[in-house]
Amino acid sequence: MKNFILLFSVLLFYCGTSSSPKIKNPSQEISGSKLPPGELQDGLYAILVGKSFYPNRLTNSDEQEGESEIAFLFYLIKLEKRYILIDTGTSSISTPEITVHNWISPDKILGSAGIKPGMIGEIILTHFHSDHSGGIGLFPNAKVYTTPEDWDSIKKTNRSANNKLTTKERSGKVQFVGSSLEVFKNFRILLTRGHTQGSIAVEWLKSPGKRFLITGDECYWIEFCKQGQGLSSEGAFSLSNNKEFLDYVSVLSSSGAKIFTMHDPAVLSFGEEIFPRIYKLD
Repeated sequence: MKNFILLFSVLLFYCGTSSSPKIKNPSQEISGSKLPPGELQDGLYAILVGKSFYPNRLTNSDEQEGESEIAFLFYLIKLEKRYILIDTGTSSISTPEITVHNWISPDKILGSAGIKPGMIGEIILTHFHSDHSGGIGLFPNAKVYTTPEDWDSIKKTNRSANNKLTTKERSGKVQFVGSSLEVFKNFRILLTRGHTQGSIAVEWLKSPGKRFLITGDECYWIEFCKQGQGLSSEGAFSLSNNKEFLDYVSVLSSSGAKIFTMHDPAVLSFGEEIFPRIYKLD
């Protein structure tokens, strides 16, 4: 887990060269958009599947009692004809742990922007929990980046889809991540192993001076992430790994990087909703 020291040196090299919107009735949201289908511009997008409430003790909140509203998000990167998802959202209104209010299936949300399931070429799974990986079967053509540990956990916790997942693996459409990996130039998967045994994050230097870090569930609330405040013992696989990653988050944030999580409703305030539940962040 000393890879973040190396990444910081890379960062220096690169640098050289919450209020949340109200959710409308889901049956009304997908019927219209600000742009006609097929005109999604290149960039980074946050996709809102739904919302719910979640115990503070399982997050990086400064409060241990009570609950806070969370969003269920995943991310889309469009680069010309290349479509990459970071997580997939859940394909069900309920996960084993929680009910997602005002849920809409991820494929239907993307479809409102003219993105068909078969157009998704790559999926990066931050970890195995069903609100992050549950929609994997909706995108049959996608190559999946994940860790061996979390892939095994997905198959164990989603036995009904085990055969399809095994078929995808045998077809060569699963790439196992054993260390930090550059998917394309300046876009890397970071092996974090804090939240789950095989959890990862994603870092993208889109252009000089414009860097994004998508944390997975290594932290929940952006402001606390920036301060280096990590998960509680109840919400972490490894507190030491989680702390090391959050130290890195603090370094990137102080250098001007934009930090995005998978559950903070504040993410939506950083972008413009250009299609129903699709927010352009950059």
